[in-house]
Formats: sequence, structure tokens, C-alpha cells
Amino acid sequence: MPATQPQFSSTDTPDLNDARALLSRVWGHADFRGMQGQVVEQILSGGDVLAVLPTGGGKSVCYQIPAILRPGLGLVVSPLIALMTDQVEALKQQGVAAARLDSGVSMDERSAIWAAARSGELDLLYVSPEGLAAGAMMDRLAELPLSLIAIDEAHCVSQWGHDFRPDYRNLGLLAERFPHVPRIAVTATADARTRDDILRSLRLEEAKVFVDSFARPNLQLSAERKESASRAKTDARVIELVRERRGKPGVVYCGSRDGCDRVAQALRDAGTNAIAYHAGMDNKERDRRLERFLAEEGAVMVATIAFGMGVDKADVRFVIHADPPGSLEAYWQEIGRGGRDGEPAEGITLYGPSDIAWALRRLDSRPMAEEVKQVQVRKARQLFAMLDGAVCRAQAVRRYFGETDAEPCGVCDICGDPPQLYDATVPAQKALAAVQRLGGRFGRGRIVDHLTGRTKAVQPWEQQLSTWGIGADISPNGWRDIVDHLLFEGMLVEDANDGKPLVGLGDGEAVRAVYKTERKIEVRRVPAGFDAGTRSGNPRNRRDRTGEGRNAALETMDADVRSRFEALRAWRRDRASEQHVPPYVIFQDKTLLEIAQAEPGDLNSLGAISGVGQSKLDRYGKGVLETLNAL
Repeated sequence: MPATQPQFSSTDTPDLNDARALLSRVWGHADFRGMQGQVVEQILSGGDVLAVLPTGGGKSVCYQIPAILRPGLGLVVSPLIALMTDQVEALKQQGVAAARLDSGVSMDERSAIWAAARSGELDLLYVSPEGLAAGAMMDRLAELPLSLIAIDEAHCVSQWGHDFRPDYRNLGLLAERFPHVPRIAVTATADARTRDDILRSLRLEEAKVFVDSFARPNLQLSAERKESASRAKTDARVIELVRERRGKPGVVYCGSRDGCDRVAQALRDAGTNAIAYHAGMDNKERDRRLERFLAEEGAVMVATIAFGMGVDKADVRFVIHADPPGSLEAYWQEIGRGGRDGEPAEGITLYGPSDIAWALRRLDSRPMAEEVKQVQVRKARQLFAMLDGAVCRAQAVRRYFGETDAEPCGVCDICGDPPQLYDATVPAQKALAAVQRLGGRFGRGRIVDHLTGRTKAVQPWEQQLSTWGIGADISPNGWRDIVDHLLFEGMLVEDANDGKPLVGLGDGEAVRAVYKTERKIEVRRVPAGFDAGTRSGNPRNRRDRTGEGRNAALETMDADVRSRFEALRAWRRDRASEQHVPPYVIFQDKTLLEIAQAEPGDLNSLGAISGVGQSKLDRYGKGVLETLNAL
């Protein structure tokens, strides 16, 4: 029998009280949060579940606790080796008998794992969907009593989601092979359509669906429109943002492998402990870099989306998108890597028209049904509409996921400095008409020159167009804002044209609605007037457009508390180094801070602190008290 298997005092069937007792003993928490208790209770009763809980909302506990309490082996299907490794190591630290089967496990280790599973010595077994489909794993599992089957990151099942993986589509077969085993699918990001697809694909039509609030009040969100498509300027802004947060652990997302390597090197040159991570590296190298990021305090990971679901670092203080993702689901999941410990964290996104053009080209190059492609294009446009919009960012995301009663967060850049909206419907009509008459043969700069009547060596045919010089009352920068907004809204589209993008008309129905003034166009900045006294036509002393100057809240603590906190972090770092595990799997910063503040004098007092379970108390309690007493 596994060490964590409890003895039930009341009935032979575990209930929520047993679950709370296990949560306290193993995880060190007094009670469940949010919908965790309801999900656990449903699984304990043998029912199927789809749980959509926010990043940092404790999804894994929802299946780990029932897997331990119910008789048999808990099977967890997880998409990434890094994620499986991280969760298994964390469970082992807590005294839970857990193992994983993936390509990094030797044949001898595999034999030992199967032997432990057959003898009932294992609580949880983690496998990949590819591993589950290969060889005779299904047959071997069918010989074992299973307590439950958990499908982690379940949005990977759906073609409507942001990270569809074909191997996940086959997991519906589990309903046939294990008809009497309760199944739970969990994810942090799934809109209504994706949820329906998950239920249908996994054959969970009878499952109880739990959708918790997507609110993350500790996240401060902001977005900045890029001044140009220049990579050098974007890199410089990223370096500046990271420098302002020096010493804090963070993640910088880039859209390409080359971008990751370039930005990471630039950050290192600027004195930041930056680590590049992308799919172009072999598995061992990626694992080594992930281990560095998890273990080294103040490290900044510069990564592509290859680095995402495998991240379980609780104290990430900022997430910066040097290049925005392709949907609000991907945005919320990636931004959600920050502040998983509940402490304040920032999510900053840099975006521009070249980014949405790149996102749409990427979608166009992927093999998918036209209906699916149309949905994904709409999702990309919804993201950029949020980034360039004037609605509270957290509120916009929550409403996207179906929370109709979501209120403004009060802490994002929109709430903190509400933008001045300008009715740009008439200028938008002029811009659309200009693009139509120019026939999609020119880029953004030439369109602006046409509207302001500043085209160099202009040809007679162009001067004869009714749109020539029609916008001479607005500065070139003002027109760029309007053209960019129309690109975000999909009324204009860019053709890559071998690196020299050409702008043409986009959504015909939307364009007609603007022409007829049935659709209002609002931009966030009042376009400044044309200034004939400058070479560019832009007015002098343009106000700052970057949103600089916002100061992140500084954490404060008494000198004695800080001294104890830093001593505990140093002790934790040594223990983590000895075991080759990330520091946070021993204790999270939040727990160390509470210990530093409470200054417990004995094991009983230490055990009463949230996050200190019995296993960790037995394993580390003496060392913690010795560290405190040494000060």
C-alpha cells in the first residue's frame, strides 16, 4: 500500500472530509479553493468531470487527491515530458508514490515502475498521449485496477483550441477500454465551443462541467503598440522592461527561435541572467535550461511557445510578450505563468500590425479545414482587438470566456489611465477608399503618403484619384494609427510580398458597414494635426506613446523578516541543489515568507503554516528551525 493511502475512519467510501484531511496532511492546506472541493467530490463519487480552472487554480490537486483516496492506480495523461517530470518530482517531495513513463525512462526503470503498479505500491502514473497509443501500454493498464483517468491540458483535444494535438484526439478510446473508471479532463483555457468539443471528443457527454472564474486579481496587465516593425527597437524595449525588473524571475515570449536566441543574448549583454529555450534544441538541452530557470533565482527565460505547459514555477514576477500569441486562450495561458503563488505579477504585451499579419500567414500555412481556419483567424483578431482596445484587459478576457458579469479589474493600464477615444469613422472611410483606389499595390507608408499628399515623384494617375491628399489635415503618425487599427479589425489585410507587405481591403462586409457609417471606428489616440513646419509632417513634441513611467509596486518587509526570509531561501537553494530539483518544490516563496513572519519555535507551530504538509515537516522541519535559530 502506498505511504499516502489513508485509513478511512467513517465509511469505506472516501468523502470530502477524507479529502480535506489528505490535503492538510500532504499539501499542508486547510481547505480547498474555488471549485476544487466540488470537483474532488464528484470524482470521489465515481462521476466524470470537465474542470476549467484558471492557471494557478490548483487543477492537479483535483485529480491527485481522488487518485490517492480511491482504490487503484491513478492514470494521468499529460502532453509534455517537462510537465510530467515536474509534477512527479513535486509529488515525491510530498511523500506521494508517483512515477512517469516517457522516452527518458530506461528499460530497467520501466520494469520497476510496472512492478510497483502491479503490487499496488503506486498512487499515480503519468504518461504521454503518444506513449499511451504506442505498444501494449493500454493492454498492460487494463490488467490493473485504476482509480481514475485524468487528462491534463485537455484543450489540446480540440481543433477549436489554441494548441490542438492530434494524439489527444484518440483519447476518446479510453471510454471504451475503461468504461467503469471515472475520467476527469482539466484545462485552464477553453471557451464554450472548445468545451463542447472536448466533451464530444473524449466521450464525456455525461460529465459534470465546472467552469471557475478566470479572474487573476494579482496580475497587472498592459499592452504597448510597437512604434515600428523594427526588431532592433522591439529588442531594445524588451531589454528596458526587463532592466526595470532586475533581479525578478520572468518569462519573455518570442515568436521565433532566432528571436529567442537574439533577445536572450541581448539581455545577457545587458547584464541579465537570460536563458533561451525553443524547439530547435534537443530534449536534454531544453531540460537542462529548464532546470536552470527553475533553480536559479532571478533568471529570465526567453522562449517560444515550446515553453509553456511545462512551466510550474510559482514566483514568476513578469511575463513579457515581445511578439503576441495567436489567440486570447494562448495569451491567458502564457500570461498566467506569472504570479502562480498569488503574489503580484505583471503581464506586458508588445504588438503591432506586422504581428497580426504574421499570425494570419502562419494560420494560412497550416493544414486545417476552412471552417477551423476561419475560427482561428477570428480568434487572432479578437486578441488584437483587445490589445488595441479601450476595455479593461482582464474584463475583456473574462467576458471572452463567458463571464458576462466580469467587472473592470482596476489595475491594468486601461483602468489606471483610461485612453481618450476618438471617433475615427470618417478618417477610416478615407483610408479604406484610398486602399481600394490604389488597388492593394502599396504598403502602409505609401498609403499614408497618398492620404497626406506627400508621395515622392507622384505620377499623374495617382494625383487624379479622389483620395489623393484627402487626409492632409492629419499627421502621418495619426494616419498610421488609423491604418494599424483597421488592420487589427480585419478591414485591411497585409500580403507578405517577400518581406515588403502590401495592404489591401479585408472583410468586405465590415468595410461596407464603415462606408455606410453603420459601424463606428474608434481609435485610442486623437490623431495630431499635420505640421507643415517639420520635415515629416508630424507635430513637434509628440507625447509619449510607449506607456513608460508606470512603476511596479515594490514589496516591503521589516529588516528582521527579510533576514529570515533570505536565510530560508539560501537553505532551500542548498537542499534543492543536493536533490537536483527546483527550489519551489521544497517550499514556495509564499510559504517561506509566512515562516519568516511567524518565526515558529517548534515543529507543531511550523506544521500549522499553510504549505507545510506532514511529509515536508518530517523531511525539512528540523532544518527550517535550525536555520531560524542560527540567526
